[in-house]
Amino acid sequence: MLLALLALVLGAAGPRANALAIGMIVSPSNVRREPVAAPADVREVLDVERAGVRIHNWLFEPDSAVRGTIVVLHGIRDSKLGSLGAARAHAARGYRVLIWDARGHGESTGRYLTYGVHEARDLVAVIDALERRSLLARPLYVVGSSYGAATALQHAALDRRVAKVVAIAPFASLREVVPAYLRWQLGALAGLVPEAWIQARVGEAGRVAGFDPDQACARCAARRLTAAALLIHSRDDERIPYTHSEEIRAALGPRAKLMLVSGVGHVAVGAAPGVQRAVEDFLDDPLR
Repeated sequence: MLLALLALVLGAAGPRANALAIGMIVSPSNVRREPVAAPADVREVLDVERAGVRIHNWLFEPDSAVRGTIVVLHGIRDSKLGSLGAARAHAARGYRVLIWDARGHGESTGRYLTYGVHEARDLVAVIDALERRSLLARPLYVVGSSYGAATALQHAALDRRVAKVVAIAPFASLREVVPAYLRWQLGALAGLVPEAWIQARVGEAGRVAGFDPDQACARCAARRLTAAALLIHSRDDERIPYTHSEEIRAALGPRAKLMLVSGVGHVAVGAAPGVQRAVEDFLDDPLR
Protein backbone atom coordinates (compact mmCIF):
# COMPACT_ATOMS: atom_id res chain seq x y z
CA MET A 1 0.00 0.00 0.00
CA LEU A 2 2.84 2.42 0.82
CA LEU A 3 4.47 1.67 -2.53
CA ALA A 4 1.18 2.45 -4.28
CA LEU A 5 0.96 5.75 -2.41
CA LEU A 6 4.52 6.61 -3.39
CA ALA A 7 3.70 5.84 -7.02
CA LEU A 8 0.68 8.14 -6.82
CA VAL A 9 2.75 10.96 -5.35
CA LEU A 10 5.49 10.66 -7.98
CA GLY A 11 3.22 9.88 -10.92
CA ALA A 12 1.70 12.46 -13.23
CA ALA A 13 -1.98 13.33 -13.04
CA GLY A 14 -2.39 13.85 -16.75
CA PRO A 15 -0.65 16.59 -18.74
CA ARG A 16 -1.80 19.46 -16.52
CA ALA A 17 -0.37 18.84 -13.07
CA ASN A 18 1.12 16.24 -10.78
CA ALA A 19 -1.10 14.40 -8.30
CA LEU A 20 0.72 15.87 -5.30
CA ALA A 21 0.33 19.43 -6.59
CA ILE A 22 -3.39 18.99 -7.21
CA GLY A 23 -3.91 17.16 -3.92
CA MET A 24 -2.49 20.13 -2.01
CA ILE A 25 -4.87 22.68 -3.48
CA VAL A 26 -8.10 20.89 -4.39
CA SER A 27 -11.13 22.50 -2.75
CA PRO A 28 -13.20 20.20 -0.51
CA SER A 29 -16.37 22.24 -1.13
CA ASN A 30 -16.01 21.79 -4.89
CA VAL A 31 -16.08 18.05 -4.36
CA ARG A 32 -19.08 18.10 -2.05
CA ARG A 33 -21.03 21.07 -0.71
CA GLU A 34 -24.08 20.52 1.47
CA PRO A 35 -25.90 23.54 2.95
CA VAL A 36 -26.19 23.33 6.72
CA ALA A 37 -29.05 24.97 8.61
CA ALA A 38 -27.81 27.50 11.15
CA PRO A 39 -28.41 26.45 14.78
CA ALA A 40 -30.91 28.47 16.79
CA ASP A 41 -28.16 30.23 18.76
CA VAL A 42 -26.57 31.75 15.64
CA ARG A 43 -27.36 35.47 15.67
CA GLU A 44 -26.26 36.29 12.13
CA VAL A 45 -25.55 34.32 8.96
CA LEU A 46 -23.08 36.45 7.06
CA ASP A 47 -21.90 35.92 3.48
CA VAL A 48 -19.00 38.07 2.31
CA GLU A 49 -17.85 38.29 -1.32
CA ARG A 50 -14.22 38.90 -2.17
CA ALA A 51 -12.54 38.49 -5.55
CA GLY A 52 -15.29 36.20 -6.81
CA VAL A 53 -15.32 33.98 -3.73
CA ARG A 54 -18.20 33.82 -1.25
CA ILE A 55 -17.15 33.34 2.38
CA HIS A 56 -19.85 31.91 4.66
CA ASN A 57 -19.86 32.85 8.37
CA TRP A 58 -21.91 32.33 11.52
CA LEU A 59 -21.97 34.90 14.33
CA PHE A 60 -22.73 34.06 17.96
CA GLU A 61 -23.78 36.58 20.58
CA PRO A 62 -23.20 36.32 24.35
CA ASP A 63 -26.07 36.59 26.80
CA SER A 64 -24.11 39.15 28.81
CA ALA A 65 -22.43 42.42 27.84
CA VAL A 66 -20.02 41.95 24.93
CA ARG A 67 -16.38 42.03 26.05
CA GLY A 68 -14.82 41.71 22.59
CA THR A 69 -14.87 39.69 19.36
CA ILE A 70 -13.22 36.33 18.78
CA VAL A 71 -12.80 34.78 15.33
CA VAL A 72 -12.25 31.01 15.32
CA LEU A 73 -10.57 29.44 12.26
CA HIS A 74 -10.82 25.70 11.53
CA GLY A 75 -8.17 23.37 10.12
CA ILE A 76 -7.75 22.05 6.59
CA ARG A 77 -10.66 20.03 5.15
CA ASP A 78 -12.80 20.92 8.16
CA SER A 79 -15.56 23.54 8.36
CA LYS A 80 -17.31 25.91 10.76
CA LEU A 81 -19.05 22.87 12.26
CA GLY A 82 -15.73 21.87 13.79
CA SER A 83 -15.61 25.26 15.55
CA LEU A 84 -19.09 25.12 17.11
CA GLY A 85 -17.92 23.96 20.53
CA ALA A 86 -15.26 26.65 20.77
CA ALA A 87 -17.69 29.32 19.57
CA ARG A 88 -20.26 28.47 22.21
CA ALA A 89 -17.64 28.29 24.96
CA HIS A 90 -16.25 31.73 24.08
CA ALA A 91 -19.77 33.20 23.77
CA ALA A 92 -20.61 31.84 27.22
CA ARG A 93 -17.66 33.86 28.56
CA GLY A 94 -19.04 37.09 27.10
CA TYR A 95 -17.50 37.28 23.63
CA ARG A 96 -19.13 37.87 20.26
CA VAL A 97 -17.78 34.97 18.17
CA LEU A 98 -17.49 34.49 14.42
CA ILE A 99 -16.78 31.12 12.85
CA TRP A 100 -16.32 30.65 9.14
CA ASP A 101 -15.95 28.23 6.31
CA ALA A 102 -12.57 29.16 4.83
CA ARG A 103 -12.52 29.48 1.05
CA GLY A 104 -13.00 26.09 -0.55
CA HIS A 105 -14.46 24.60 2.64
CA GLY A 106 -17.99 23.94 3.87
CA GLU A 107 -20.47 26.36 2.31
CA SER A 108 -17.87 28.81 1.05
CA THR A 109 -16.88 28.84 -2.59
CA GLY A 110 -13.39 28.93 -4.06
CA ARG A 111 -11.77 26.45 -6.39
CA TYR A 112 -8.41 26.19 -4.66
CA LEU A 113 -6.76 26.39 -1.24
CA THR A 114 -3.88 28.84 -0.82
CA TYR A 115 -2.59 28.09 2.72
CA GLY A 116 -3.34 31.50 4.16
CA VAL A 117 -2.30 33.73 1.26
CA HIS A 118 -5.79 34.55 -0.02
CA GLU A 119 -7.52 33.32 3.15
CA ALA A 120 -5.88 36.07 5.24
CA ARG A 121 -7.26 38.68 2.85
CA ASP A 122 -10.65 36.98 2.90
CA LEU A 123 -10.67 37.42 6.67
CA VAL A 124 -9.82 41.12 6.36
CA ALA A 125 -12.93 41.44 4.16
CA VAL A 126 -15.04 39.57 6.73
CA ILE A 127 -13.84 41.83 9.56
CA ASP A 128 -14.52 44.86 7.34
CA ALA A 129 -18.10 43.59 6.88
CA LEU A 130 -18.54 43.24 10.65
CA GLU A 131 -17.26 46.76 11.16
CA ARG A 132 -19.60 48.20 8.54
CA ARG A 133 -22.53 46.58 10.32
CA SER A 134 -21.38 47.82 13.75
CA LEU A 135 -20.82 44.22 14.85
CA LEU A 136 -17.09 44.43 15.54
CA ALA A 137 -16.66 44.76 19.29
CA ARG A 138 -13.09 45.55 20.32
CA PRO A 139 -10.71 44.06 21.23
CA LEU A 140 -10.47 41.62 18.31
CA TYR A 141 -8.87 38.22 18.87
CA VAL A 142 -8.23 35.45 16.32
CA VAL A 143 -7.90 31.79 17.32
CA GLY A 144 -6.89 29.18 14.75
CA SER A 145 -5.90 25.53 14.59
CA SER A 146 -3.38 24.03 12.14
CA TYR A 147 -4.24 25.51 8.69
CA GLY A 148 -6.39 28.04 10.54
CA ALA A 149 -3.51 28.86 12.88
CA ALA A 150 -1.19 29.71 9.99
CA THR A 151 -4.00 31.77 8.44
CA ALA A 152 -4.54 33.59 11.75
CA LEU A 153 -0.89 34.64 11.90
CA GLN A 154 -0.87 35.76 8.27
CA HIS A 155 -4.10 37.70 8.81
CA ALA A 156 -2.85 39.44 11.94
CA ALA A 157 0.21 40.63 10.00
CA LEU A 158 -2.17 42.37 7.57
CA ASP A 159 -4.83 43.61 9.97
CA ARG A 160 -3.76 45.90 12.81
CA ARG A 161 -7.21 45.58 14.37
CA VAL A 162 -6.14 42.20 15.77
CA ALA A 163 -4.99 42.54 19.38
CA LYS A 164 -4.19 38.88 20.12
CA VAL A 165 -3.64 35.67 18.19
CA VAL A 166 -3.82 32.08 19.42
CA ALA A 167 -2.17 29.66 16.98
CA ILE A 168 -2.62 25.96 17.79
CA ALA A 169 -0.25 23.65 15.87
CA PRO A 170 0.58 26.09 13.03
CA PHE A 171 2.95 25.37 10.17
CA ALA A 172 5.90 27.71 9.70
CA SER A 173 5.65 27.69 5.91
CA LEU A 174 4.04 25.71 3.12
CA ARG A 175 7.42 24.71 1.76
CA GLU A 176 8.39 23.20 5.11
CA VAL A 177 5.10 21.50 5.94
CA VAL A 178 4.66 19.56 2.69
CA PRO A 179 7.80 17.42 3.28
CA ALA A 180 6.65 16.90 6.88
CA TYR A 181 3.27 15.65 5.69
CA LEU A 182 4.94 13.29 3.23
CA ARG A 183 7.04 11.84 6.05
CA TRP A 184 3.84 11.31 8.06
CA GLN A 185 2.05 9.64 5.13
CA LEU A 186 4.90 7.66 3.59
CA GLY A 187 7.12 6.85 6.57
CA ALA A 188 10.57 5.66 5.54
CA LEU A 189 9.60 5.81 1.86
CA ALA A 190 9.52 9.60 2.09
CA GLY A 191 13.31 9.48 1.98
CA LEU A 192 13.06 8.29 -1.62
CA VAL A 193 11.34 11.50 -2.72
CA PRO A 194 13.91 14.20 -3.62
CA GLU A 195 13.47 17.54 -1.85
CA ALA A 196 13.89 19.41 -5.13
CA TRP A 197 11.05 17.39 -6.66
CA ILE A 198 8.77 18.19 -3.69
CA GLN A 199 9.49 21.92 -3.92
CA ALA A 200 8.86 21.87 -7.67
CA ARG A 201 5.41 20.39 -6.97
CA VAL A 202 4.74 23.11 -4.39
CA GLY A 203 5.60 25.70 -7.03
CA GLU A 204 3.33 23.92 -9.50
CA ALA A 205 0.46 24.01 -6.99
CA GLY A 206 0.93 27.75 -6.58
CA ARG A 207 0.84 28.34 -10.33
CA VAL A 208 -2.37 26.35 -10.74
CA ALA A 209 -4.09 27.99 -7.75
CA GLY A 210 -2.84 31.52 -8.45
CA PHE A 211 -0.72 32.25 -5.38
CA ASP A 212 2.94 32.52 -4.46
CA PRO A 213 3.84 29.54 -2.23
CA ASP A 214 6.64 31.55 -0.65
CA GLN A 215 4.01 33.90 0.79
CA ALA A 216 2.29 30.99 2.57
CA CYS A 217 4.65 31.55 5.47
CA ALA A 218 3.43 32.12 9.02
CA ARG A 219 7.03 32.52 10.20
CA CYS A 220 7.55 35.36 7.71
CA ALA A 221 4.26 37.00 8.74
CA ALA A 222 5.27 36.76 12.39
CA ARG A 223 8.06 39.27 11.82
CA ARG A 224 5.42 41.89 10.91
CA LEU A 225 3.03 41.11 13.75
CA THR A 226 2.15 43.75 16.33
CA ALA A 227 -0.44 41.61 18.14
CA ALA A 228 0.39 39.49 21.18
CA ALA A 229 0.51 35.78 20.35
CA LEU A 230 0.15 32.45 22.11
CA LEU A 231 1.50 29.42 20.25
CA ILE A 232 0.50 25.92 21.34
CA HIS A 233 1.97 22.72 19.93
CA SER A 234 2.50 19.09 20.87
CA ARG A 235 5.96 17.60 21.07
CA ASP A 236 4.33 14.44 19.70
CA ASP A 237 2.64 16.08 16.69
CA GLU A 238 2.95 13.51 13.91
CA ARG A 239 1.98 15.86 11.06
CA ILE A 240 3.52 19.26 11.82
CA PRO A 241 6.62 19.03 14.04
CA TYR A 242 6.61 21.33 17.06
CA THR A 243 9.78 22.94 15.69
CA HIS A 244 7.47 24.90 13.35
CA SER A 245 6.04 26.73 16.36
CA GLU A 246 9.54 27.22 17.74
CA GLU A 247 10.52 28.93 14.47
CA ILE A 248 7.46 31.18 14.62
CA ARG A 249 8.13 31.99 18.28
CA ALA A 250 11.69 33.02 17.43
CA ALA A 251 10.39 35.31 14.66
CA LEU A 252 7.81 36.87 17.00
CA GLY A 253 10.28 37.64 19.75
CA PRO A 254 8.93 38.99 23.06
CA ARG A 255 5.40 39.41 21.68
CA ALA A 256 4.78 35.66 21.92
CA LYS A 257 4.54 32.79 24.35
CA LEU A 258 4.99 29.15 23.35
CA MET A 259 3.20 26.36 25.22
CA LEU A 260 4.38 22.81 24.45
CA VAL A 261 2.33 19.78 25.50
CA SER A 262 3.05 16.06 25.20
CA GLY A 263 1.21 12.81 24.68
CA VAL A 264 -1.26 13.98 22.02
CA GLY A 265 -1.21 14.02 18.23
CA HIS A 266 -1.92 16.83 15.83
CA VAL A 267 -5.71 16.84 15.86
CA ALA A 268 -5.95 16.57 19.66
CA VAL A 269 -3.66 19.44 20.67
CA GLY A 270 -6.52 21.83 21.39
CA ALA A 271 -8.11 19.33 23.77
CA ALA A 272 -4.91 18.51 25.67
CA PRO A 273 -4.97 19.08 29.45
CA GLY A 274 -4.44 22.71 30.34
CA VAL A 275 -4.76 24.08 26.81
CA GLN A 276 -8.28 25.47 27.05
CA ARG A 277 -7.47 27.21 30.33
CA ALA A 278 -4.28 28.65 28.86
CA VAL A 279 -6.21 30.04 25.89
CA GLU A 280 -8.88 31.57 28.10
CA ASP A 281 -6.34 33.11 30.48
CA PHE A 282 -4.36 34.57 27.57
CA LEU A 283 -7.44 36.13 25.94
CA ASP A 284 -8.96 37.38 29.19
CA ASP A 285 -5.77 38.97 30.57
CA PRO A 286 -5.93 42.70 29.76
CA LEU A 287 -2.21 43.09 30.37
CA ARG A 288 -1.15 40.79 27.54
